[in-house]
Amino acid sequence: MTAGTVWRCWFALMILLAATTASAFVPLGSLNLPISLAIAVAKALIVLLFFMELRASRPLVRSFAAAGFFWLLIMIVLTGADYWHRSDTRAPIDELPASGP
Repeated sequence: MTAGTVWRCWFALMILLAATTASAFVPLGSLNLPISLAIAVAKALIVLLFFMELRASRPLVRSFAAAGFFWLLIMIVLTGADYWHRSDTRAPIDELPASGP
């Protein structure tokens, strides 16, 4: 990787950092989340492709990187499923009178 490439990546990451900070202060309603996620994906792709050098790596290395992100996706989906299926209603066992000595 040449010094010019490193500087361009650094500059792109700084621009995306400024965009992340700006999006935190601009009320965009329901667009805040998709814009923030798009900026985060762009930053991750810059790091993956240039700093981790996945563009020029062997297919086995790429597959292990993809497997790591697939595992992350599984963890996010499972955590989201747990969060979305919780309710504020109490379980019947919680309503039993306390018995003690």
